[in-house]
Amino acid sequence: MRKILLFSFLIVGIISCQPGGDDPVADPTVLINRDAESLSTRLSLEGTGVVGIISSDVINGRLKEDEEPAGKVPLIMVSQVNPPIYEGKILKATHVDIADGFAYVSYNTEGAEFLGAIEIFDVTDPLFPKITSQAIFMNADINSLTYKEGKLYAAAAFDIDREEGIKTPAQLVMVSVVDGNFTSDFFKFDIEGFAGVDVSATENNIAVASGSNGLVGLFDTKGEMKAEFPMADLRSVKYGNGVLGALSGTNGITILDPASLNVVSTINLDRDIAESKRTLDMGPGFLLASEGRKGVGVYSIESGMLMQRLEIPLNPEGVAEGDIVTNAVSFDDGKVYMANGGAGISVSQLVENDVLEEIGILGIYGSSNFIKSHRGYIFVASGSQGLQILSLTDKEELALDPGIVCGIYPAYEGNANLNVNSNEVIEYSGAASLKNVNIGGQLTFCGSLAIENSLNLNSGGIFMMNGSFVFGQYNRNNTLSINSGAVLKVSGSVVMYGDLNLNSGATIEFVGEANSLTIFGRVQKGQDVVIKGDFIDTENKLK
Repeated sequence: MRKILLFSFLIVGIISCQPGGDDPVADPTVLINRDAESLSTRLSLEGTGVVGIISSDVINGRLKEDEEPAGKVPLIMVSQVNPPIYEGKILKATHVDIADGFAYVSYNTEGAEFLGAIEIFDVTDPLFPKITSQAIFMNADINSLTYKEGKLYAAAAFDIDREEGIKTPAQLVMVSVVDGNFTSDFFKFDIEGFAGVDVSATENNIAVASGSNGLVGLFDTKGEMKAEFPMADLRSVKYGNGVLGALSGTNGITILDPASLNVVSTINLDRDIAESKRTLDMGPGFLLASEGRKGVGVYSIESGMLMQRLEIPLNPEGVAEGDIVTNAVSFDDGKVYMANGGAGISVSQLVENDVLEEIGILGIYGSSNFIKSHRGYIFVASGSQGLQILSLTDKEELALDPGIVCGIYPAYEGNANLNVNSNEVIEYSGAASLKNVNIGGQLTFCGSLAIENSLNLNSGGIFMMNGSFVFGQYNRNNTLSINSGAVLKVSGSVVMYGDLNLNSGATIEFVGEANSLTIFGRVQKGQDVVIKGDFIDTENKLK
């Protein structure tokens, strides 16, 4: 049995299950690892913490850095994930789907070799994701996947000379999953074409796109092909708004009936670079298409007309022009995330009259070739550099029985650097992301607040936080300082990736019930520090 070398992975079983049976049987082409502890050693805190969304006006010099407005999207990176390595070969992430507290990630290998994987991440605890299962495919690239009702469906490309029992390189792979584990054999179904490139679950079926001289194939959940639609240079398929969109590099977008694959309408696009990564996504009444150098096109599903174009907002120096392209787009909860290769991740927000308004660029490192957002989780794939897992901390609910009064306070609309003077009493609500905060008077914030660099409570300063509060970045010398006579009063959850400095005479008070505190950074505590109230210290840093 061959071994995974990186991190001394323990292969706990090379298994699959007979249909309808309980006993595992050997499958020499798929290696299964269920050792969550060893798999999760690839997750790291390096680079985690508050992620700022930088205005393109600042990046492009139209605004000075100290004039940057506060962000409205409190966002944190919860983990960096190194890519899996098999026998010295680095696998790159190709696609992600998220459902019911689990994220499913597909991988392939660059070049002529066929080698891929599927991994399952447990993301039920937003701060502590873990990898629960891994399947290495020794004869296949896994290019895309989707989850539907207890099953994973993957679009794959197999080495037809080495894989027995298949007739075409392009394949639909199906496997049952329960609680983060693979629970059946990996069943394979032939599709015409050289590679399965994308897959999407419709209301009743599974739509698969095979690239080059391929087609859109419509399969039922048992793997029987119900209909097919030939289409050259396929890149992506996406179901939504009651229709199925298919993206071709040569023929643009074809809107298909998801039950019959009959053509509903077409949208003409410019010819794209051959075999480049592109995706589709859906919003309310519109379709989003990643279009390389042109950014993202937003099209009306009803009329096919271009509603808006989202340009790539950044043209960084030292990055090749061919790497400044929108590879993928994802829509979730009114926000559009664009994976722009070497130009990073840009974010837009749906505002009035169905207009998307640019917010800015995520302050994370590395090139991006795929992005998936779903219910507050954001997975960014950077090819051979691995994955970055982010989480929105924007929460509408506030702590129960808070004890901190929240009235009808205005949203914060000011600068990214907030100063509260000693004679000021200021109250805000909503969601905000700030750079630096200095409090000499009294600040009350109700909602979700993220502070990236520094928070200083001067002597006599009071900061009352009701909701969700996140501070700092891991191992970046960010410090939250509470000085003598200053008080941090909290109802809700606090997460500190930066360091906490409690000077002599400082006070932290938790008000109400069900409060939580998680500190990943270092803690320095002086004499006569008061810590009181009901709270769970998840990392035991305040003992």
